[in-house]
Amino acid sequence: MLALGAVTLGAAMPFYLHVRDVNHAWISFALLAAATTFAQMFPVKSPQNVVYQTSIVFLFAASLVLRPELLVLIPLVQTVPEWLRERYPLPIEISNVANYTLSALAAWGTADLIRFHETTIAGYDGRFAVAGLAACAAFVVANHVIVALTLHFVRGHDLDATGVFTLDSVSIDLVLSLLGLTLAAFWIWDPWLAFAAIAPLLVVHRSMSIPQLQEEARVDPKTGLYNARYFAGTLEVEIARAERFERPMAVIMADLDLLREINNNYGHLAGDVVLRGVADIFRSQLRHYDVPARFGGEEFSILLPETPATQAYEIAERIRRAVAEAVFEVDTAAEPLRATVSVGVATFPDDGMDANQLIHRADLAVYRAKLQGRNRVLGAGEETFLSGSSHAPRLRVVPADAAPLEPPPPVPAQELPVAEAAKIHGPRLLSLSPRLVALVTSVSVLGIAAGVAGLVFGDSTDALGLIATMALVGAGQALALDLEQVEATISVSAVGCLAGAALFGYRAALPLAVTAAVVEWSARRPSIHNVLYNVGVLTTATLAAAAVFDVLHGSGTTGRLEITGLGLAAGVVYFVVSMSLVTAASAVERGEHPWRLFQEQFAWLLPHYVVYGFIGAVMGIAYQAVGLYALAAFAVPLALMRNAQEAYLTHTRKSARRLREAAETIQTQNVSLERANRLLRERSTAAMESLSATVDARDAYTAGHSRRVREITLAVGRELGLSRDELELLGYAALFHDIGKLAVPDAILLKPGPLDAAEWDLMRTHAEEGAGIIERLGFLHDAVPAIRHHHEWWDGDGYPDGLVGEEIPLGARIIHVADALDSMITTRIYRPAHTSEAALRELQAGAGSQFCPRCVSALERILQFDAVVADAPPAMVQTA
Repeated sequence: MLALGAVTLGAAMPFYLHVRDVNHAWISFALLAAATTFAQMFPVKSPQNVVYQTSIVFLFAASLVLRPELLVLIPLVQTVPEWLRERYPLPIEISNVANYTLSALAAWGTADLIRFHETTIAGYDGRFAVAGLAACAAFVVANHVIVALTLHFVRGHDLDATGVFTLDSVSIDLVLSLLGLTLAAFWIWDPWLAFAAIAPLLVVHRSMSIPQLQEEARVDPKTGLYNARYFAGTLEVEIARAERFERPMAVIMADLDLLREINNNYGHLAGDVVLRGVADIFRSQLRHYDVPARFGGEEFSILLPETPATQAYEIAERIRRAVAEAVFEVDTAAEPLRATVSVGVATFPDDGMDANQLIHRADLAVYRAKLQGRNRVLGAGEETFLSGSSHAPRLRVVPADAAPLEPPPPVPAQELPVAEAAKIHGPRLLSLSPRLVALVTSVSVLGIAAGVAGLVFGDSTDALGLIATMALVGAGQALALDLEQVEATISVSAVGCLAGAALFGYRAALPLAVTAAVVEWSARRPSIHNVLYNVGVLTTATLAAAAVFDVLHGSGTTGRLEITGLGLAAGVVYFVVSMSLVTAASAVERGEHPWRLFQEQFAWLLPHYVVYGFIGAVMGIAYQAVGLYALAAFAVPLALMRNAQEAYLTHTRKSARRLREAAETIQTQNVSLERANRLLRERSTAAMESLSATVDARDAYTAGHSRRVREITLAVGRELGLSRDELELLGYAALFHDIGKLAVPDAILLKPGPLDAAEWDLMRTHAEEGAGIIERLGFLHDAVPAIRHHHEWWDGDGYPDGLVGEEIPLGARIIHVADALDSMITTRIYRPAHTSEAALRELQAGAGSQFCPRCVSALERILQFDAVVADAPPAMVQTA
């Protein structure tokens, strides 16, 4: 670093000492220094962490425009705002200043050797082009060599590993320096036109950002892991490789346990902290070639290439243990939070031969891990109990019409429709509809006729310039990109048409349109009526743009500045005319509404054509200044624009295709998971019903109590107008309301006499215990409040939380009334059964204090004691 600083001072010091001798060009220095400093604030970082600076454009232009005494001051100025914002260490800042200073002096010195500064651009001296290109090469070489040596000696990077000499890195800096050469040419000819470099610079900046945007499209922004779309594509590739070479691989699905509770208790920002922390643990526990991704919500997926089953289980267990041991600091919690994950593992080819099977089997393993208590690792092969059985118990719920409700039948897998490109394939003219024939004929004839008139009556005589513009249009059309949903293309040839309209007026319309149509025909072979229609459309659009430019016939600086403004309007007019005619043909052919088709398929192109118009106008101004040099200077930015459009469209097409594939996969997985989830619910609920029956069976006097309470509860719920889903959930809560009594000893539960205070305290815990048991079941989470609070009193004297009135969940209030009714009309060990009239009177007396008045009133309206207690043992029921 000291050596680099010493070399820089040695090279620049003579110029620093003579700054006072400069008595002119301070305005140029101020403008170029300000532009360089501003551009320095907006770097572009590639996915490989390589930083590109568009400030090179202005710094290189300064090396050709300014004297070296002023040139060496610009690096001192341009890096100050960036340093104030980023606070780079001083050695890095010194190396940046040294790099820019030496590179700029290398460019100035090379140009000076060829005596560049003695030439004038107006004279079209070939020395201007030679010196400019040599200075570009010197600037790029010096810049890259200095950066590579700095990384090698200061940070110890190998020269090949720095990425400084890659084709992308060198070509981008070369393009930027060429734009600087264009800017210098404009500056020398007329400083007022320097802003013309902004348009291509914006295009270059956009194209440089494409790799970064593509990288962002692969990564989940919240966790920094890959997203589900990238994971799915990588999984397909890895499966193909594993199958081709007969190599093992594995897929891990991991679900963060109880994230909803963290969000509810501490806020969603706390949940995000936990998600990011878990993602960091994944990265620390995985190998560099593993692919961790956020699959969705709190679910993660991990691809393990070259990994057999035993090693996959070891990795999964290591991840599970690391998450369980980690603590997460959040601002909304007094103490650090802890979390766990449930993990499922599937291996290729044992558990699946394609991506859908592997993800599905691993996902089912996660469900089983959650069902078995969470915070564990299970393999896809450990799911034999999920196999269907004709003897499997089925869930039955009493719906509103009192008929048993069977679980819904499995949802059949449906094949999602795949959107296909709806293009006009260009039928023969005789097979077209009369309306389309009339449209094609009129546009073709009128457009070509207007083009011929413009060719005859136009006043431009620059044949060489028109031929060069035709070549530019042809090259742009040859590189045109197809749009997916319509018979249309997007290409930078529109820039050439707009530039031709600005330069050559009406005379350019027909030649440029014919050039584009002929190139289009050679590449895609459309039918002849399509070619004629394209000629008519392009001719009409170019004539309309020429009419916009014809509004102004100014001269001098003001006129040229106004032309650039007209370029924006010309781009809009060109877009409206051309896309309106294309939309009309598409709408007539496809029978769709034109405005809706235009909005869906073409409206998004408007900003592109606005930029096209601006660039076309600037090219016209530059052509007037430097002739054919201008077209050559703008060819590189236009090529970069085309590459940016191609990357965008390719990314869009891939995204659409992957979204369709993902939708099909999700549909298939949803069907399978729904079946598996239904079966799990049936099996789990059957087990819970058995436990509930066990509670009732512990006491001969309460046999069938939970089942009868459920029926009474459902009857009251229907009377109160609950929905079908609410009734289903309420039925589960009523059936399991006493399941917490499993934790109550028989000595207390079956005690023949009254319970003392300590025994009552233990008995009252059964509501909380039951809620905890059901909460672990997962899919009955919403039934937990009704179970927990079914002994709360309307006046607040109940337990466990002493809720009052409407604070008590409605389901809990209904179960409370039903539970009290069944308890009173059945014989208990400590008292005889009440009559139905007596039970009703007690409920009415307790309405407003112990019981919810609305629930008691509903019970009065529907109570039919003979039906309600029909299932109770006859010896335990006393009817009126």
